[in-house]
Amino acid sequence: MIELAFVTLHPSFIESYTTIGIFSSASDKNLASFKTVSLRDYPVDHHGTVDSRPYGGGDSMVLRPEPLAMALKAYASGRDVHTVFTSPAGEAFQHKDAVRLSKLTKPIVFICGRFAGVDQRFIENYVDEEFSLGSFVVSGGELPSLLIADALLRQIPGVLGNKLSVDHDSFADGLNGMLEYPLYSRPEVFEGKRAPEELLSGDHEKIRAWRLKHLVNPVK
Repeated sequence: MIELAFVTLHPSFIESYTTIGIFSSASDKNLASFKTVSLRDYPVDHHGTVDSRPYGGGDSMVLRPEPLAMALKAYASGRDVHTVFTSPAGEAFQHKDAVRLSKLTKPIVFICGRFAGVDQRFIENYVDEEFSLGSFVVSGGELPSLLIADALLRQIPGVLGNKLSVDHDSFADGLNGMLEYPLYSRPEVFEGKRAPEELLSGDHEKIRAWRLKHLVNPVK
């Protein structure tokens, strides 16, 4: 069983996701467990402070290193964990990373940033891997962390009902790596447009040839 934890200012955000879809499937099959750690439980003072203004000035707050370190240590309880942080400065997250993370035997802890970001000293002292999901900015690290968690859960045998769902994923192998083909389903005719005859033929070689011919790169 893989163990995933999320250090976050918004535990309910994470918890709302872990009760549905692939998260629920993994949990119900005892293939994964999920834990949220509220950063608010580890303030630096009686006012509940977990952030501070950045040295050098800036228009937003920065998560302080002490609450983050305390939350991480409290969750780990002396265990060896693998800590992941998402930020625009990280390496681009790829399919191979999802496969590799899915095979870890130690708990994976996602650090969900907020505001302007996280004190660099925490990153240097505690973060094992830093990932970016693209050249854009979102309001916090919860969604990027959940996306990575979703991607790695798909790679765990038994989580998905159909193994072919993983085998046929884009990026999954040398043939489909970074490639996808158009998809068609019922009805055969929609608003005057008919699904390709090759896909309706039942001939596996014709279907394979059509898909190879129409492979496209989904990353524009």
